[in-house]
Amino acid sequence: MTQAAQQTCQRPSCGGSYEDVGGGELYCDTCGLAPVVSATGMVGSPPTGITGGGKGSRGSGSASSRSGSSRSTSRSTSQSSKSRRSVSGRLSRALSGRSTSRSVSVRSSGSGTGASTRGRLGAGLVEVPGVPRPDPREMVLENPEVPERKRFCSRSDCGAPVGRARGERPGRTEGFCTKCGNPYSFVPKLTSGDIVHGQYEVVGCLAHGGLGWVYLAVDRAVSDRWVVLKGLLDTGDQDAMAAAISERRFLAEIEHANIVRIYNFVEHLDQRTGSLDGYIVMEYVGGKSLKEIANGRRTPAGKRDPLPVEQACAYGIEALEALGHLHSRNLLYCDFKVDNAIQTEDQLKLIDMGAVRRMDDDESAIYGTVGYQAPEVAEVGPSVASDLYTVARTLAVLTFDFQGYTNVFVDSLPDPDNIEVFRQYESFYRFLVRATDPDPARRFASAQEMAEQLTGVLREVVSLQTGRARPALSTLFGPELRVTDTELFPKLDGEVSRLGARV
Repeated sequence: MTQAAQQTCQRPSCGGSYEDVGGGELYCDTCGLAPVVSATGMVGSPPTGITGGGKGSRGSGSASSRSGSSRSTSRSTSQSSKSRRSVSGRLSRALSGRSTSRSVSVRSSGSGTGASTRGRLGAGLVEVPGVPRPDPREMVLENPEVPERKRFCSRSDCGAPVGRARGERPGRTEGFCTKCGNPYSFVPKLTSGDIVHGQYEVVGCLAHGGLGWVYLAVDRAVSDRWVVLKGLLDTGDQDAMAAAISERRFLAEIEHANIVRIYNFVEHLDQRTGSLDGYIVMEYVGGKSLKEIANGRRTPAGKRDPLPVEQACAYGIEALEALGHLHSRNLLYCDFKVDNAIQTEDQLKLIDMGAVRRMDDDESAIYGTVGYQAPEVAEVGPSVASDLYTVARTLAVLTFDFQGYTNVFVDSLPDPDNIEVFRQYESFYRFLVRATDPDPARRFASAQEMAEQLTGVLREVVSLQTGRARPALSTLFGPELRVTDTELFPKLDGEVSRLGARV
């Protein structure tokens, strides 16, 4: 401890002494106030550009800690466990105008955590209508077909329309791309009754995705549980298939209540074409996607009725919980949107893990969706900040009629004066503005931070709707340990200022 830090408090009748808490900041160990005049004669100020100070993580000394030479040791042992916490901040723009994405973490020796505690969907603040779990067999398509308007070449560097009608002749469901010559097929490779890997009995098709059809199957080796088979790689190259399976096995290690479970990776020989196809075997999640829930709401005039902002916030909190888990394992989701999250009963689950990648992966293809993907991804690649960006864009799509979000407003928000939900709930608008800032360094630093802020927005929204406050305990500051004085300003005797008498 420096000599300056050992000076007695300038506040009359305090008796404490100043301690340097870092960066030259001095605070009294008893009353917690900064000196009126710094030890060097200069007015003190916190370091420029740091948000989320570390002062809140320090405990107040007990009464016994103010005696003699034992002050420093007794102070450290008398801190309350309630005041020990982790405080995270992010370096924002400095005076020079430059920005940085580095994070600053100030941690005390306690074991407390800043994670917010939540219950079911809605964070215990709002009731979200449940979605019943349907009979899986009812979800199977009777006549699986891909509409012509959705038929495109599967090569990433082509993407030309294929299988389109010409005159009175209907479009082909199989053939070759007229632009690049790559073969295409929109015919299901698996049919009802097929056995994959000697274990999974196919029931039928559920939907069509970027790598082909998604199938419902029964796992005959594990209690006849329902599973989903999804194409892994659109290739017949056995070596490429083995490499793809090896690269994606890390997905099977992910276990979280809000993320679909990956069970297995298998290969299957297509008897019709002779190609070796790879499939991901996943948990079956019955329910409705956010897209289906949003499109199912209609006004009497037949127009789409946006989701209530409190319901959308509840979905966002759950999604951030899942993304935070992936980020803690150095993984990025990359493609969160209304299609890739399903509500089943009172729970939200991420269902499409095809775009998940490691944070240090600089080689594999990057997947994303226009209107949701952050603008910097094309140049610098995905990041935690770009993942959080997709959640905010999804909330915007859900809560108002976001016309032009894939073109005119592809990387911006409409004027708040034209959006009713923004006029009504300013905090929600400010939340989206920060989460979609063009500068990744100015967005939220983590999924946990963003979830806590979104929970705060939800509390305000519910309070405004019900007329009743919905407070919560601070994650940065604990309850006051003791009252330091009964008067705000004690009666002064003698000079009224440490700077000298008034003239």
